Amino acid sequence: MKQEQENKDIIEEMKKYLPIPASIKKKSYQFLMQQEGANPNLKQEVTIIDVFDSGDVGGILCVINGNKDKAIFISLTHLIIKKGCPLSDKIAAYQRKRIRRLQRYG
Repeated sequence: MKQEQENKDIIEEMKKYLPIPASIKKKSYQFLMQQEGANPNLKQEVTIIDVFDSGDVGGILCVINGNKDKAIFISLTHLIIKKGCPLSDKIAAYQRKRIRRLQRYG
């Protein structure tokens, strides 16, 4: 329950600052480019245009700019938020906590 509230709080804050500049972590970018239908022109520099909670399995998901015909969804843990964003420290803390939690449960 506590985790759900924390996710809800950070999502509400993120929505206030949309669009949020970010970049895709290198390994995630390589994986994304291998997926069918991924926009090959998508650069590692992206903009988060929407966020939502996908529950415990997926955590916070971000909709990033890309192909106009197809939304691209990526987990917040796969993004690096630009340092100029007022939420960059808070998001980084969420990411560290989420990654530790995922590692604990395999």
